[in-house]
Amino acid sequence: MPAFDTANLRGGIMRGFLIAASLLASAAPAAYAQQADEPAAAAVSGQAEPGQFVVYFGFNKATLDADARRVVAEAADEYKRTGAAQVAVTGHADKAGRPAYNQRLSERRAEAVRRELERLGVPASAVQVAAEGENDPAVPTADGVPEARNRRVVIAMPQPEPTPAPPPAVAAAPPPPPATAEPAPAPPPERPKRFVFSLGPLYGHNFREKDHHGGGTQDDFAGAELTLNALPGFLGGVSLKQGVLWAFNAADDDGLAGRSVLSLDFAPDLGFVRPRLSANVGGVYGKGVQAGFVAGPELALDLNLLPGFTLRPKVAYDFQLRNPSWDEGILWAGLDLGIRF
Repeated sequence: MPAFDTANLRGGIMRGFLIAASLLASAAPAAYAQQADEPAAAAVSGQAEPGQFVVYFGFNKATLDADARRVVAEAADEYKRTGAAQVAVTGHADKAGRPAYNQRLSERRAEAVRRELERLGVPASAVQVAAEGENDPAVPTADGVPEARNRRVVIAMPQPEPTPAPPPAVAAAPPPPPATAEPAPAPPPERPKRFVFSLGPLYGHNFREKDHHGGGTQDDFAGAELTLNALPGFLGGVSLKQGVLWAFNAADDDGLAGRSVLSLDFAPDLGFVRPRLSANVGGVYGKGVQAGFVAGPELALDLNLLPGFTLRPKVAYDFQLRNPSWDEGILWAGLDLGIRF
């Protein structure tokens, strides 16, 4: 039986140990690289839904990069705008390490977000911090698998309940139309203007009037005449005239005189103009004339220049009934401005 070679045995054992050590050293970097691999899906910090923001972190990190700080600032602005009562900050980790380590890592991430919120003006009393570790993954994975979407902090603010819209108003049904619609009553016809009140200057010349001494004389009158015309129909009506005059050019009888007459008028209405033929009956009295009755014709023309107004030139002759001749009377001329009513 050959002798046992102790040296060869020790050399074989040593060679095997070196080979195993080399294999472990070459496998360790590959295993670490497998843990550090990132999934194909991107994890971008931002607003997930109204009132909720998600901040993502790098592998085994609890510091905020520029993109994460931007999202935290948006969350702080949302808090100030809505006046939310509380802000819930919850940290998370993936399953690439031991559960205890991942729990502490999620706490550090939540604290980083809390500090940034307070720096941006959110009161510390309004921030509630929690950490879930690897217990609440956004994307379920097996133990030891890194997942960027699970390395996160969720910032949540309760949103006010939307105010329900008021029910649409129900329009009231219009009342049914009457069974028989009666036409609207016609407006009453405009009452015709039947009267004219006028005032104007009046001038008269007395031909061979007998004065109070019995002799013949001529004199003149100047003054104003007030006239009221009543026109009951198309053809004409009745007028009442009162003149207040001053007699002059008499030998010794100048002074105040008057003329009062009543006339029957024939005055057809032609629209813009209304010719007037009147028969005057009345009396004269005062200075420059012997008091007595007169009668005679009058011609006038009513010009309807403006609505409600009349301009009337006129001429009249009064025969004095006490005189034997028709040419011993008074010739009158005047111009009146009248108002119709």
